[in-house]
Amino acid sequence: MTRVLHFTLGPVQGFIGEARRTRDLWAGSFLLSWLSGQAMAALEKNGGNIVFPQVANDPLFQAIQGTGKGGDAPSVGSLPNRFKADVSAVEGAPGAICRDAVQAAWDKLQNIIWNRFVKDIAGKGQETADIWKRQVTHFWDMAWVVGDDDDGDDGRWLDLRKNWRSHLPHDEPGDKCRLMGHYQELSGHERIAGGGGAQRAFWEALSGVKGIGALDLRADERLCAIALIKRLFPLVASDVLGWKPGGNGMDIRHWPSTSYIAAVPWLKRATAHRVECAAHAQTAKEVLKPGHLGETHTRFFGLPEDRFFRLDGHLLHLDGIRAWPGDELKASRTVLEGTLKAVQNAVGASASEFYAVLLMDGDRIGARIHDDADRVSRGLACFTDKVKAHFDPARGNPHDGVLIYAGGDDVLALLPVDTAISAAQAMHSAFGEAFNDDAEFTLSGAIVLSHYKNPLRAVLREAHRQLDEVAKDRNGRDSLAIAVMKPGGVNLQFVSKWNSPSLEALTAAVASRAEYSSSFFYNLRERHAPLFDSGHRGTGTVLTADQYIMRALIRAEYLKQFTQKEQARKAEAEISAAVVRILDLGRTENGFDFEAPLLVRFLAGELRSPSDDGTRGDH
Repeated sequence: MTRVLHFTLGPVQGFIGEARRTRDLWAGSFLLSWLSGQAMAALEKNGGNIVFPQVANDPLFQAIQGTGKGGDAPSVGSLPNRFKADVSAVEGAPGAICRDAVQAAWDKLQNIIWNRFVKDIAGKGQETADIWKRQVTHFWDMAWVVGDDDDGDDGRWLDLRKNWRSHLPHDEPGDKCRLMGHYQELSGHERIAGGGGAQRAFWEALSGVKGIGALDLRADERLCAIALIKRLFPLVASDVLGWKPGGNGMDIRHWPSTSYIAAVPWLKRATAHRVECAAHAQTAKEVLKPGHLGETHTRFFGLPEDRFFRLDGHLLHLDGIRAWPGDELKASRTVLEGTLKAVQNAVGASASEFYAVLLMDGDRIGARIHDDADRVSRGLACFTDKVKAHFDPARGNPHDGVLIYAGGDDVLALLPVDTAISAAQAMHSAFGEAFNDDAEFTLSGAIVLSHYKNPLRAVLREAHRQLDEVAKDRNGRDSLAIAVMKPGGVNLQFVSKWNSPSLEALTAAVASRAEYSSSFFYNLRERHAPLFDSGHRGTGTVLTADQYIMRALIRAEYLKQFTQKEQARKAEAEISAAVVRILDLGRTENGFDFEAPLLVRFLAGELRSPSDDGTRGDH
């Protein structure tokens, strides 16, 4: 009789989602995938066979086993945190084998970081060694079940097992980590008890340890052990893994910042104005010394290696220059702003301040695995390969995106605003191709178009909310949810089925970069939405009245933009065509979504063409 094991490793969001930088996000995602792979590899070494996911050709799994092709050095996490295995031939306890493999790999990583960076300055802290041991020992949550694969319902075992948990993580004492707020920061000193000076001294000493650069750790960050391990992992990756993620052609210490990703389309246009670019880079060098080259990696985007294209992303935005920390710019801010304005004038536009988080997840994949695990495994392996190809710099990276994770049915990527929707649609098409367009297999996605000043962890939480609560629960899955997140919070939301006319109209409107009046769309919502508002302002207002009523309202509001003479000069066909375009933008199965046209207006303002005057639309 076949014996099977279901195993899961977490916490997922507690490890990946608590990220301040894109580097933290990548490290958390990669490490979780790598640790899960350690459990899979140990099981196979002891006679087990991984049933789900399909791992035989997975580059990360091959690297863990030491069977990868020469030169392969995977940099993207591709192994999910949950798997199923045939353990009929395994001697001993399969779950314990997995647990011990994860713990051994984790201990190797945390010991290297402790000994290399923390041990020698731990005496400046208060019980720092105890804090470290407590946090690294009790962080991971592993659960598994083993049983006979004969009742046709083994897919539910693990979910039932997870319900047996009888404890919650306790709240730790002292000042908290600035990244993972439930955990105590490592120095152990408490500012409220007069330990502020000692706390600063500890972190200044740690940030000055040999091997830790200015971009690796700021003295004011105050991290817990888990967050520090994620942050410093790129410094020790080769020693821990036995290979360098991405090989020698990739710098895993310097990941593109969100402010840089937002500016990528503008940077590509700036390549035609190298004199102005060089002047801005030279000014940054003179004013900021080493600090002007930030977390950027031009390899992802096919940009030149000139100093300008390696500037910290904040130096590509006037607001970023004004918000630069420290006193370095106190006397020279105006000069640096001037050289950036010269680049903006040459390009004919300023860089967008918004970037996109793309999150995708298959619908009811657990149930599909229960029905046919082999088919699902093959399909998801194919999907993962297609996703990686879409983001591969060696293949042109057509979406100009940074792929953080692609494994199973999950995708996480960061992109410029102008490619986010097309990337999501490409992923949806790839998923369909991987399952031969079988309607039983569907994918949902969420895009958060966020200002780069928003905390990354808050943007990630919003992306998960949009995916789970809006695209899946509210819109019945097989959907794409899009939200605009400004510094004050979510400003606009849109959700649609992949094949709906409204998504097609939105995509066409964005592609044409048509010009729309902000006041028109805002007035349309403010004046008419209250007549039909279901009480969910800010989550998409749906009109349930007849479409003919909406057509009349749009026409009346459209004509208010013009004087009587201007109205008279406009041909009826032109007016009718404009009304139809606007109606199509918000058309839903139930009526009209007032948020959709505003989303198009926002995107039109962000995607100014080179012929524009360089000013951004009123959002």
